[in-house]
This record gives sequence, structure tokens and C-alpha cells, in this order.
Amino acid sequence: MSRLRDALGGDRAAALRSAARRLRPASRARLVKGMAAAAALVAGLAVVLLVLGAAFSAFYREYGFHPEENARSWAALTPSYADSALCQRCHQPEYAPWVASRHRTVVCESCHGPLAAHAAETSPDAPIGSVVLAKVPAGICVTCHARVTGRPAAFPQVALAQHYPGASCLWCHNPHDATAVRPPDIPHSLDRLPACVTCHVPGGLKPVPAGHVESSDAVCRTCHSRPADVVVRP
Repeated sequence: MSRLRDALGGDRAAALRSAARRLRPASRARLVKGMAAAAALVAGLAVVLLVLGAAFSAFYREYGFHPEENARSWAALTPSYADSALCQRCHQPEYAPWVASRHRTVVCESCHGPLAAHAAETSPDAPIGSVVLAKVPAGICVTCHARVTGRPAAFPQVALAQHYPGASCLWCHNPHDATAVRPPDIPHSLDRLPACVTCHVPGGLKPVPAGHVESSDAVCRTCHSRPADVVVRP
């Protein structure tokens, strides 16, 4: 200070000291404001981190990888489907060939639709209800067996336009044992004979299966052929 006083003179040194004292409160205020802003920023970041942490924790708890917890959660759910073994109670004639066939991996509901309510209301101790088992669509077989590019060649597939067009799959195929019965050939001549349905109706001279419908000769011959005009179909 003595050197400053000597260099500037007494009055000027005193003026500088006075100015320094006047600036100190302002510096302290700026420092306080800066610290307050920093504290607010830290607090804000802490709140954001807490919110994100809570959100992540909830998300992970719901969708994260928890092998044991997930297994317990799934095991605690009440099944909303009817297991195929449940169908066995009332449908043993269909169940027995199915469980021994190639279709045993296709559960009943894949073709028959949701059956949990049907099975519950038809159990021995259930009250009489109004559950009606939906009829299986005749064309449901093609969902799996229509010829599609990309399906394994060894998987049974048919070209719908050539494979007995117009006929219902269930006329020839028993889906429960995954077998097909080829329509029998016509064993007699067709010369000067009346329409097929003259003799071939469910209660006629030569009965046909009840699932057959009365059709024209042309429709009959899409499935039934004379030996001379048998067509090898895929």
C-alpha cells in the first residue's frame, strides 16, 4: 500500500480504496445470485433424475427381464382358452384319433374357435347355458393347406383351382385323423342314364353320405370319375 500511495499519491490511493469498498457489496450480491442459480440448477436436475428414475423403474418393473417374476405372473393368470384335453371329456370319439394323428399339434380351438365358455357351461356341474359351438367353416383347411410359395415342399398342399373345385374339404377329409378318402370311381356306364340324383341321394336306391347335396351331373363328376377318364389330381 505504501508503494501504491507513493506511486499515485495519497489522495488517489484513498479514492481507489474507497471505490473497492463500494464494489464489494455488488460482488457479494453477484456471488450470492450465482450460487442461488447453481443451487436451483442442481435441484432441477435432481428432480428430473428422480422423475426419470421413477419412470424407468416402473417401466423395468413392468417390461424388464425378470425370469422368475414373469413366470410367476404368467402362472397366476387364469387360462382363457380350452385345452384340448378338456374337450376329451365329451368328445372322446374325435379326441382319440386326433391325439394319434399328425394334427395333434393343432389344438381344437385352432379350428373350432374359442371354447372356454362352451367347456365351462357344458361341464357336469354347470348350469344350463346358451353357449353354442360355432360350426367349423368348410374352407378352414385351406388356411394351412393351400399351395403357397415359401411353404416347405413336404408340407401337404393343394392347388385349389385343380383340387376338386367346388367340393367341401370335409366331404373327403377327416381332420381329426388327418386322413383323406378318395371319392369312389363311377363303376357303371353313364350312357342313357338319368341324372345322378335320380338314384344317388341320402335315401335313394344307392344312398350317398348325408353331407352330400343334390347337384348337377357336372358337379358330381368333379369328384367322381369313370376309370377311363380318371384324372390324377395333386
